[in-house]
Amino acid sequence: MVSKEMRNDALRLKAIDKIQLVDFLLNNLDKSSKEVEIKWVEESEKRYDAYKAGKLKGISIQKIQAKYEK
Repeated sequence: MVSKEMRNDALRLKAIDKIQLVDFLLNNLDKSSKEVEIKWVEESEKRYDAYKAGKLKGISIQKIQAKYEK
């Protein structure tokens, strides 16, 4: 959880420093472990099998776009 102090500190940064902080955080998120990758493959295969078996319905891209355009 981000504390109020951390948020306030971030808001006081210069624009270039904010950009560097965001870049650092995003690059840090991109690193995944083998364990996470394996779990994601297992989950995606499970979902795809459920979709093929008719146990899971797809959602149209239009519905997804409408949800996030609000």
